[in-house]
Amino acid sequence: MKLRTMLLLLLLGSLLGTLGHALPALAQGTDLPTGEVRVVYFTSPLCSFCLQVEERDLPPLEAQYGDDLHILRVDTTTALGQRLFQTAWEQYAVPLERRGTPTMIINDMVLVGALEIPTQLPGLVAELLAAGGNDWPPIPGLEEAIALDAELEEAGGRPLWQARFLRDLPANAISATLLVLMLVLAVALTRPALWRSQFLARVPLWVKIGIALIGLGVALYLLNVEVTKTDAFCGPVGECNVVQQSRYAILFGFLPMALFGALGYAAILSTYIYEQWIRGPYAGTMSLVRFLLAAFGFLFSIWLTYLQPFVIGATCVWCLASAITMIFTVVLNAGSGWAALQTLQKRGWKGYLRALEREARPVATSAAVAPATIAPAASSPRRNESRKRSGRHRR
Repeated sequence: MKLRTMLLLLLLGSLLGTLGHALPALAQGTDLPTGEVRVVYFTSPLCSFCLQVEERDLPPLEAQYGDDLHILRVDTTTALGQRLFQTAWEQYAVPLERRGTPTMIINDMVLVGALEIPTQLPGLVAELLAAGGNDWPPIPGLEEAIALDAELEEAGGRPLWQARFLRDLPANAISATLLVLMLVLAVALTRPALWRSQFLARVPLWVKIGIALIGLGVALYLLNVEVTKTDAFCGPVGECNVVQQSRYAILFGFLPMALFGALGYAAILSTYIYEQWIRGPYAGTMSLVRFLLAAFGFLFSIWLTYLQPFVIGATCVWCLASAITMIFTVVLNAGSGWAALQTLQKRGWKGYLRALEREARPVATSAAVAPATIAPAASSPRRNESRKRSGRHRR
């Protein structure tokens, strides 16, 4: 009896557990009432019919229904709007002759033009409100436009970059300050004469390698955060996880930004190793390669530093640390890099490689010259003896 009771309890628990996992999934896949009507409106400032709909047809509906009607305006002249518009065409198999603005999508209905929208939209809105509302149409990527719309509403008429900057003012101010310094340095890097400094040439190799190792360590830490989906330690200032979770943390849609940075620092470190220890046939070109890598990484860091306070609205102190290490890397390699570039510009690739061969030749040349200098010394006793004999004959 006890065994039967235990089995029944186990079965009941398994059934409840299964239902507990299944119900949320069922709820996500069902169009539950939202209490409002949600419409996606593809428009363009260059479209006269869009202006007609915007000024004549939509204001009365929005005034009548208020918060019960949410129209998401998507500008098709922007990159995001154009991408979403093309996705919607494919999603709803819109014929070529109907692909234009203004276009509205409400539930599975696609309304196109200044005739369909004012004649059909009011009735659809009334029906959907009576049914409890509807959700957004399932257009891939639409959540990005929804988030942007929420940001614009939060800005309250202010420029969007200003609203984003003010979200985390202390950290974003640090990013903006660093951005200004990087822009000034970028201008200075275009002048080779500023980098002919003996001080930079005397910086020890271990310092340069150490800076690159710090940058590699930062990139690997952020890559670990990205792969393991854990929270980054950010400290008292900044919102590292907001930056890491933004769409800018992935490059080209598949490459984590941290991995891209790690590969860059690894490439810079490999130039030091090849130049100082491997010393292959092209070891002399490593100063040029390293400077070009550092310059690219520096310019890329400028773009990332700009994105944080003005586009993402959050600052990652690890990203700033990576930018600072790239600043030091490009500064310490600017002198040798510009010297190599000027030689390359004057002599071309062949002349540049010949110059590198001459610089690598003195060691071999000195070894070849040494026997020639010893030979006369070895023959000197015979010469002295012949001189003595010639002197005796003269006497």
